[in-house]
Amino acid sequence: RVVAGTGRLAWPDRVVVDGGRVFDADALVVAVGAAPRVLPAAEPDGERIFLWTQLYRLTELPERMIVVGSGVTGAEFAGAYNALGADVVLVSSRDRVLPGEDPDAAAVLEKVFTERGMTVLNRTRAVAAHNTGGGVEVVLDDGRVVSGSHVLMAVGSVPSTKGIGLEEAGVRLTASGHVEVDRVSRTSVRGVYAAGDCTGVLPLASVAAVQGRTAIAHALGDAVQPFDRSVIAANIFTAPEIATVGLSERELRERGDRYVVSHLALDRNPRAKMLGITDGFVKVYAREATGIVVGGVVVAPRAGELIFPLSLAVTQRLTADEVAQALSVYPSLSGTLSETARLAHASRSAEG
Repeated sequence: RVVAGTGRLAWPDRVVVDGGRVFDADALVVAVGAAPRVLPAAEPDGERIFLWTQLYRLTELPERMIVVGSGVTGAEFAGAYNALGADVVLVSSRDRVLPGEDPDAAAVLEKVFTERGMTVLNRTRAVAAHNTGGGVEVVLDDGRVVSGSHVLMAVGSVPSTKGIGLEEAGVRLTASGHVEVDRVSRTSVRGVYAAGDCTGVLPLASVAAVQGRTAIAHALGDAVQPFDRSVIAANIFTAPEIATVGLSERELRERGDRYVVSHLALDRNPRAKMLGITDGFVKVYAREATGIVVGGVVVAPRAGELIFPLSLAVTQRLTADEVAQALSVYPSLSGTLSETARLAHASRSAEG
């Protein structure tokens, strides 16, 4: 049954909708998501200053789009408007685009952005945005003012957990306002589960789906597999795409794991040459002692499709040798996956 309205937890097993209708429940799943973060000095007006949720109202291509924020959302929209033909300025407070992603992958994307005419302003922060009537002005922390026709503020998100009775019901929230959950989606209150961006685990639709399915299965008494963050695959929908799975190199270093890295540029691949693909690579991380694949990165057109074999390898704890022994079609982009796995074998032999 679908009920339209605004709900609030009145008790751990009861929801009140629009202050009147009461629904009792044996189990509850909180899946309220997150909303774009708003800077006080850059209030969105839906005319010149936009949040990403408002951009779909535009009926004409912006002449000069300023994108503030170089995370996944900012990079995806900047790349999209650049491909559509708009003049794009990307403002990044960090030293590169996609600061939370693989550095090699981010470097490829930033190179492609600039080659396609995008202006990338690194190591600078936007402090305000103003609608001038015929355009916008974005004030940077170094005093510069960037002018454009529109601006997208992509500076993160906040969980939509305020004012819906969670804390009053005893559900623990983190300092950032996210719902605390365990690996089977349970909150601190029996019978109350949470899934998706409001949990702050990983802002991915695939993760939200896993959390939701796990919550329902657990509530119904089915056997469930606890959520394992170390096998998650993700994709950034830029051009080229950036797909990742498993542990990143930063995580491996922080854990003190001994590992080998194999890296192969995509422009050596014969199918890539046929298709005119010049930017991209495959990277594989394997444990030094066992050769088990623990992570990987693919930068390529439709990398989200190419990452699946590496996702299988990480999930099923295959070794780089086992991945290399699986035959790939020749010529094919996926052939670079097996070639990179072969390099991992050589790296382990050298380490030994």
